[in-house]
Amino acid sequence: MRASKLIKMKTEKINTLIIGAGVSGLSAAYFLKTDYKVLEANSYAGGLCASFYENGFTFDCSGHFIHIKDEKIKNLVAKLTGGIDAVTRNAEIYLHGRFIPYPFQANLYYLDLKTKKECVNGVLKRENKEPSTSMPFIKWSNLMFGKGITKYFMGPYNQKLWSYDLNKMTAEWSGPFVPKPDAQEIARSAFAKNKKQYGYNSVFYYPKTGGCQALINGLLKKVKPEYNSKTVKIDAENKIVKTQNGSQYKYSKLISTQPLNALINQISGVPANIKLQSKKLLCNTVRCINIGVKSDKGIPAVLKGKHWVYMPEDKFSFYRIGVYSNVNKKSALEGCYSFYVEYSSMNGKYKNVENVIEDLVKAGFIRKTDKISALNIVDMPGYVIFDKNRSAALKSVNEFLNKRCIYSIGRYGAWEYSFIEKNIKDAKSLAEKLND
Repeated sequence: MRASKLIKMKTEKINTLIIGAGVSGLSAAYFLKTDYKVLEANSYAGGLCASFYENGFTFDCSGHFIHIKDEKIKNLVAKLTGGIDAVTRNAEIYLHGRFIPYPFQANLYYLDLKTKKECVNGVLKRENKEPSTSMPFIKWSNLMFGKGITKYFMGPYNQKLWSYDLNKMTAEWSGPFVPKPDAQEIARSAFAKNKKQYGYNSVFYYPKTGGCQALINGLLKKVKPEYNSKTVKIDAENKIVKTQNGSQYKYSKLISTQPLNALINQISGVPANIKLQSKKLLCNTVRCINIGVKSDKGIPAVLKGKHWVYMPEDKFSFYRIGVYSNVNKKSALEGCYSFYVEYSSMNGKYKNVENVIEDLVKAGFIRKTDKISALNIVDMPGYVIFDKNRSAALKSVNEFLNKRCIYSIGRYGAWEYSFIEKNIKDAKSLAEKLND
């Protein structure tokens, strides 16, 4: 028999340990003044803000455009990326073979007469009840916009986006994401073209070069993560983290940006009621298909200048397409254009993805004679489900974590529907709190 040796694992002591090198984790590290270490499960940084480069095309994990209202954050992003372009949104809805400017509920002028009448009548005949975001989404939408708008856009589009029963999902997520013109504005939009801009993303920003990865690369000039360091076990009482590669860290404070339910699964000795609450946190998944197209004729005329298009009809299995090359010309080679196409699912199975090119041709977004030069698929966590369980479950889980100096931030760490500016601001606020 060979004598086995007992090897004691070396433990590195860190003031603040950060799990995840996406925009939230890197931003938290960027603003921290105490010693820290960032652990990243992948061999690269960026998370959903990573970009991919293939055959001269720059692809993101779908449309990661940067929506900024805070001037300080805008200046920081411009500095980190090496420069950003301000882009005035041109988003449209493709319905019944025609394009309607976004938002649908403020641009009824562009509909056919029958659909327009139904939408206007729906607004005028709404129930006299105050809509509440705690209501089921469909009920809220009917009270807010009327049955016609809900029938033709709000219902079918959101069903495709969330892949979840809209009668079981609340409207709490809608916040700044759903423009809410009043009844008079909606009705007026049926008779004259609307010139007013709506929504939090009427102007957005995008790096001049390198895709969304440019923001990550800017943060990496200061922050150096430990790659291939997937967290596998967290001892929250003794404040010790173990990784898949055998490393062990003793921390004072822990920031996690991984999905909140995954974090709970890694912590040893979690009470049964907290585990139960974390299992109530639901999320769909999204498949993004990135497509680079070569064409002697350039991009089809119907898509010129459009940044993204919402697809509410069932005959198209994807819920949205976006045109990278219309946002930034450098994302595609000369004589080429590029797309992202999005599908959602609650079970990881996506309908008719094999027909994506056929469907794009059917819609007139790609010509039959155009050549596909690049294509890749990115599967990722999608949208957090806002149902009746979310708020209470989130409160219980966060109370458990915060008592143990564990702070969960980011889109999936905070279990919310958010955007890059909010991720940076939340990370900055937490870092400043931990700096004190």
